[in-house]
Amino acid sequence: MAIPESADANIIDVEAVNWRLIVYPIVLAIALLLGGFGYYYYQLEQRNETEAQARDLLVEAKTPEQFIKVADRFPHTDQATLALLSSAQASFDQKAYPDAIKSYQRVIDAADADATLRDSAQIGIASALEATGKIDDAIKAYLTVARRGKDTSYAPFAYSAAARLYEQKGDKENQRLTLISLAGLGGDSPFVKEAGQK
Repeated sequence: MAIPESADANIIDVEAVNWRLIVYPIVLAIALLLGGFGYYYYQLEQRNETEAQARDLLVEAKTPEQFIKVADRFPHTDQATLALLSSAQASFDQKAYPDAIKSYQRVIDAADADATLRDSAQIGIASALEATGKIDDAIKAYLTVARRGKDTSYAPFAYSAAARLYEQKGDKENQRLTLISLAGLGGDSPFVKEAGQK
C-alpha cells in the first residue's frame, strides 16, 4: 500500500493550546474589575453614612458655634459646607461680621466645595465687608464673582451691587463701566434689565 506524499501536517500533530495563558488573565481581569466595583460602592456607602450623620447634627445645630462643630467633625462633606454657610449667616445676622467672614472664607478655601456655594460665600464676604464700611474691599469681593460672568448665576447681582457701591462713592465712571459689563451679560435677570435702563 502506497502512502500519498503530502506537505500538510497531520491534524494530530498540531500543538496543544495552553489554555492557562488565556483563561488565567481573563479570570484575573474579572476579579480586579469586581474588586474595583466593590471598593467603589463601599466608599460610596461610607460617604452616604457620613453625610447622613452630619445632616442629623446640622439639623440640631442652632448657633454659629454648633454649626462650626459640625463642619469640623465632618470635613470634606457637603454638610460641612452647608454648616459653614449656616454659621456665617447666623454670625452675619448677629452682626458678628469678622466671624461671618471667617466662615465664608473657609467655604471658599475648601477645594471640594461646589463652585456655586463658593460664589455664594464670596457674595457673603462682600456683604459683610460692606456692612463694616469697607466699601473698596466689598467692591473687589463683588467683582471677583461678577467677573466670572456667565459661569455663575450670581454675576448679575454682584455687578449690580458693585455698581451701587460705586454710585455711593460718587465714582460715576466705574459705575458706568460696571453697568455696561452687567448689561453685556444678557439674559432675563432683573439686574440686567435695570442696568440696561440706567
